[in-house]
Amino acid sequence: MKKVIKQNVGIDVSKKDLAVCLIFLYDDLSKKIKGTRKFGNNETGFKALHEWVEKKKDGDIPVNFTLEPTGVYHENLAYFLNDRKQLVHIVLTKKAKRYAESLGTNSKTDKLDSKALARMGVERELEIWQPGSPVFRKLKMLTRERSSMIKIRVMIKNQLEAINHSAFENKKSINRLRRLIKELNLNIARIEKDIETIVDNNDELKSKVLKVTTIPGVAFLTAITIIAETDGFALIKSIKQIVAYAGLDIKIRESGKWKGKAKISKAGNVHIRKALYFPAYTSISHSKNYKLFYERLLDKKDVSLIAAVAVQRKLLGLIYTLWKNDTVYIENYRKQKAA
Repeated sequence: MKKVIKQNVGIDVSKKDLAVCLIFLYDDLSKKIKGTRKFGNNETGFKALHEWVEKKKDGDIPVNFTLEPTGVYHENLAYFLNDRKQLVHIVLTKKAKRYAESLGTNSKTDKLDSKALARMGVERELEIWQPGSPVFRKLKMLTRERSSMIKIRVMIKNQLEAINHSAFENKKSINRLRRLIKELNLNIARIEKDIETIVDNNDELKSKVLKVTTIPGVAFLTAITIIAETDGFALIKSIKQIVAYAGLDIKIRESGKWKGKAKISKAGNVHIRKALYFPAYTSISHSKNYKLFYERLLDKKDVSLIAAVAVQRKLLGLIYTLWKNDTVYIENYRKQKAA
């Protein structure tokens, strides 16, 4: 009789559904899929999933659950499983994608993705996910709410601008839009005040954020957004990893003599990318090092956006480093260290 040495549930998470695959790894290193199912991405679906796994699993060893971070849609499931003392692995999207590609599967469906995650969980030693601090969860909700309101405000301002320059002005429409902008400004200010209050009430967080904001161009809300989106860099182990998590890693396609354009993957956290856009240009204006770095790349690539994205990557890596080392920014650190 073959003995089960590991069992894993791969879960592909979407907004409404969970595509699930349970797989066994035996002592002769063979693998067998024990079942696939779909459940709703809600409390009822989570309970049904848990009951299904309890019936299907091998009773002698713990079950592992492997899933990818998908915006916010995976979070409720991850906390549900963690509350029930289950072993949860949240694999960065880039890592999961590369593993799936190594299996040689040409098609992509939710079911196939869940099978790939299930296999990955039994073949690899993955880090067990630990839920982030409730503080980071609150901050993430607030920074995303603020970002949404700013997006709406920009849209309404553009609409107001268009009406102001039209041949036939409508005073009532203009007044309504102005009132909307005023209300949005008030709400954005309230959200920012809530964020400041949370940080002020946490001495360790406040101290580390102040150190991160010593970086030229990185203001309080930029730092908070990036820290909240990464749960205080809980799953991140290197600069390369955080760059990939943000989708700022370079994607190159070439074959033989054909050379495609290099571009960022964008297969990552859009909130981090948005948060770094303006700080990159601010750091270029206020830091000699970043200005020289930007100009050197601009001379080489002759495209300002490519050079600016490189500055974003550099800023993100520095934010991660200062947070992990609990230290402040030093403009010419390497020169001072050498001296």
